[in-house]
Amino acid sequence: MAAILAAGAGLHPARNAAAAPMPRVAAAGWAGAQTLLALGVVPLALPEIARYRALVAEPPLPESVQELGLRSEPNLELLTALAPDLIVADAGSVTSPLARIAPVATFAPLRPGRRPAEAAREATLALAARLGRDAEAQSLIAAHEARLAGAAERLSGDRGGPLCLVSDAFGNRALVFGGNSLYQDVLDRVGLRNAFTGATSAWGHATVGLDQLAALDPTTRLVLLTSRVPDARTFLALRPLWRTLPFLREERVTVLADILFYGGLPSADRFARLLAERLAPGNAARG
Repeated sequence: MAAILAAGAGLHPARNAAAAPMPRVAAAGWAGAQTLLALGVVPLALPEIARYRALVAEPPLPESVQELGLRSEPNLELLTALAPDLIVADAGSVTSPLARIAPVATFAPLRPGRRPAEAAREATLALAARLGRDAEAQSLIAAHEARLAGAAERLSGDRGGPLCLVSDAFGNRALVFGGNSLYQDVLDRVGLRNAFTGATSAWGHATVGLDQLAALDPTTRLVLLTSRVPDARTFLALRPLWRTLPFLREERVTVLADILFYGGLPSADRFARLLAERLAPGNAARG
């Protein structure tokens, strides 16, 4: 349960969740918000709602959720007026101003020294315990396991090369994801290989040059994790320096919608499903 850290006074849900009303919860970050929604808890407010819907997408956000401003500068006046019982913040957020309004739980699905999938499960269970949603958390984890198993079955016939996961590209450099990322945990579970084996940050990514990408396994397939370009041709038109890379020259490119790389189990589910939809044998894998 160490993945949820409290600031301010504690919130103690009754042992019998049915006997107590659901706490009023506000979300100050996207990773916590998506897990609240997956647990069946609709937050009162969330920062940058339009960007959540575009970049996180799942679970979908109900219209009742109020706009809280920027993630870096949430609207404290609105939070005070909403009078939540609990504020769920993402790891790395400044929580001291929030703690003056309500108790704060920090949702941390990525933690140094722990596999992201394992840390995400622990963070989910801890948040659920804080809210009296233990049964919902167990159901969420069971559904997550079933989705990964289903994706693995769909991808079992894949015979392509390893994947290079890129979420951003600028000039002659790219942001790639490797060994300690949530994406890597999903690749391991569904039986796919990651072409990038270099060192990464605590978030599981690294900035590399085109020379490093060119040195990857020659059968590598590029997976673009972005909604900013609709297909590989658009990507190439915007970044002509990349034309020499084998996976672009030979059109081994798949474009997936955005996925919150520091999210919890819903992000892992989304990545596994999108991979299976695009790469499973018989499906279109390019553009």
